[in-house]
Formats: sequence, structure tokens, C-alpha cells
Amino acid sequence: MRLAVISDIHVLGPGEHERARELVADIRRHHGVVRGVWRRFLHGARARFWNWHPESRRACFLKALEDMHAYHPDWVVANGDYGGDAEGVGLSHASTYESAAGVITLMREVFPDRCHFIFGDHDIGKYSTVMRQGGIRLASLDVGEQQLGIRSFWHEQTDGFHLIGVNSSLITLDYFLPEALTEEIPEWKRRRDEHERQVSETFSGLAKDARVILFCHDPSALGVLDKNPAIREKKEQIELTVLGHLHEPRLLSIIQKLPRLPDWKPRYPVARIISDGLRTAQAWSDFNPIVCPSPFGTGHHLSGGLLYIEKSADDRLIARRHRVKL
Repeated sequence: MRLAVISDIHVLGPGEHERARELVADIRRHHGVVRGVWRRFLHGARARFWNWHPESRRACFLKALEDMHAYHPDWVVANGDYGGDAEGVGLSHASTYESAAGVITLMREVFPDRCHFIFGDHDIGKYSTVMRQGGIRLASLDVGEQQLGIRSFWHEQTDGFHLIGVNSSLITLDYFLPEALTEEIPEWKRRRDEHERQVSETFSGLAKDARVILFCHDPSALGVLDKNPAIREKKEQIELTVLGHLHEPRLLSIIQKLPRLPDWKPRYPVARIISDGLRTAQAWSDFNPIVCPSPFGTGHHLSGGLLYIEKSADDRLIARRHRVKL
């Protein structure tokens, strides 16, 4: 068994690329002395340390496809976040859909009948710190499932392993509901409950000797899954949990130390979502987590790459990160 995992691709299609240029131009305009200086500082910090570089993301993605093809995987798993989520409402926005559709279509062309896709938080919608707006949208979930073929839950058996994919935004729905549209909240809760039922039934039905590889975009979901009785009963059978979201694998060990700090209860949406997720971080290690980096890494491609997983001759799982070099 050979698996290739790619995550947090964040390719900008033509529409989102143009929007990125507009945002940079707006940030550079005069917004008053204090506000102008603050906005330029935030943009400069993001450009230097956290995955701005929109022009090179597609080049990294294409090179990642070449590298994965040369690896000859049995399955390719894309672990979420395909476009840029320029407006903070996910795939329901035309430009974000354009970006994600280009990525997913190309992956299916290169790896026909060998791809599984996971929802990332930006695919469904997440409040934008740049736009100061946005949030989860049911239309984004529907577009992803019905038009792009991203399933919130899937279960594949291969070479003695159960590969299980879940939707971390549905699992951690309570973190995102404050930015949801009021009229959509009942349906969101219904979908979350249905997702939990699927996950519970699948884990309950696993044989006692089943070996599981779990795919989940956001590590915050692990703390919620840990409260599920069906998963707690079979948790020791999860040999590996593949995460995305963090872009930089080394952040996982740093984050798991943060819950020891005093409780932080911010009101700002993104800070609140992060704080809520961190409160469960001490439970993550029980899931044997490993982070698949973004192909372009963080700032200036410091840690970009892929994740390769294979079964060794002595029946062990071997996971290794593969650096994507342009």
C-alpha cells in the first residue's frame, strides 16, 4: 500500500488572483495614520511569515503532482483547502469555486479513480481577517458535495487498512456557528448530527483487529471525536491520523503545549475559533497525529511538501514527508 497525501493547496484561479491584487492595493491606500500603519504591518507580517506568495502556489501544486505521479501511489488523498477563500464564504463564491474546481479536476485527470478529497475549513467558509466578513455557508457544503464530489465522510478498505475521511468543520460546528447565517443554523445542526451518526456507525462496525488511518483537516476536531463513545472504544486501532490545516508540521508539537496557558476567551471570530480548538489539544496525541504540510509551506517555502505513507515488508506503517522543490 502506497498513499500520497497533499493538503492546503490554496491555488488562486484567475478570479481570486485578481482579488488578491485588489486587496494588496487597498491595504496600501491611506486609511488614516493609525489604521493605515496597522494594516500595512499586518500584511507585511503575513507576506513574510505566512503563505502570502499567491503567484507561486500553482507552480508548487503542479510540481507536487509531478512528484506524486513519480511515487506511483495506490491512492491519493487531498486533505482540504483547495482555493483561496477570497471572500471568506468558501466554495459558494464563484471565484473560490473556480480555483478549487481547477485543482480537483486536474488531480482526477492525473490520478483517475484513485483520489479521495476532504473538506477543509476554507472550503466551507471561514471568517476572513482581511475582509472582516464571512463564515460557514450551507451553499458551500452543497457545492463541494454535489458539484465537486467532495464527500463529508468516506470509508475505503485497502491492503488490510481502513481509510476513513471526515469533515472537521462539521465535527467542530459549534466553533463556527456564530458566523453562520441564522436561518441556516438548524440545517447545519442536522447535517452535523448525520455526520456524527455515520462516523459512529462506521467505528462501531469495525472488527477488533481492524487497522485505521484517519484523515481529518483540522486537528481541533480530534478533541470532539475523543468524546464519541464509538471512537473512544476503537481509538487504539487508529494507527495514524493525517491532519492538514497547520501548513507547517512542527506547529503541532508547539500547539499541544498551549492549553497549559491560562484560558483565553477572545471575541474576535478567528481568535475565538483557535482558542476553542486549543482547549482539547491535549487529547490529540492519542490519535497518533501527523501533519501533511502545504505544498508551498509557510513563508517563502520554508517547509512545503507532501506526505507519503506506505506499508513496509514487516507490516508497519511508514510515513515520511517529501519536500516539493521548484
